[in-house]
Amino acid sequence: MNIRRFCIILLLVAVGSGACAQGYFCVRKDARLEYIRRTVKDGSIEWRHIMTVSDVRSSGTSSQVTARSSFYKSNGKRLYGSDITERISVDDEGNVSTDLGTVMVSFIKARTGLNASAGPIRSVLPADMQSGDILPPISGSVKLGFLTYTLNVLDRKVLHEETITVPAGTFNCVVIEERKQESGPGHNRDVVNLTWYCKGIGYVRHDTYVNGVPDTSEILESIR
Repeated sequence: MNIRRFCIILLLVAVGSGACAQGYFCVRKDARLEYIRRTVKDGSIEWRHIMTVSDVRSSGTSSQVTARSSFYKSNGKRLYGSDITERISVDDEGNVSTDLGTVMVSFIKARTGLNASAGPIRSVLPADMQSGDILPPISGSVKLGFLTYTLNVLDRKVLHEETITVPAGTFNCVVIEERKQESGPGHNRDVVNLTWYCKGIGYVRHDTYVNGVPDTSEILESIR
């Protein structure tokens, strides 16, 4: 085989693998990611979070992923009545799009047993994020009977790249800062989030700040 033909074959392989470009989410079916969230003040466990990639389907030039999250108290009992469902799309360039409307409806169902409704609330994580990038804001609402709950995620920006070590291993990440505002009857929350994302995994660490003070930290304990 001559060099020219060999190079052409390599190029074809590279083009063919483009549909499998990694994004900032795990798309391996049956993958199980376990997190522990602690309060910063005293280190106590707020919850244990197990995310399972339950389904991955190819649709045109993208992969449609369903992930289910189970939450447990420190004593091992379930925190909510059911799992919380996420639906994620990862295109052939690795851009990740999540419908947060589905997540919020699923969350309300898990906590209250009641059926809410929401339109699409799109969150995007580009595959080619770099330090200094500004990400589009996220805004939407969920209706529960006559009640309306709103979500606004503002000031989203990529701070820098960072390699961090957590119990699950060492990961090369981008760090994203954003301000998250939730409001509605009986539920009002305004926090700043710092999240470490790794390609092919998703988030490795997620910290929250209230009035500039560290509040919680959720860290990836294991992945299999």
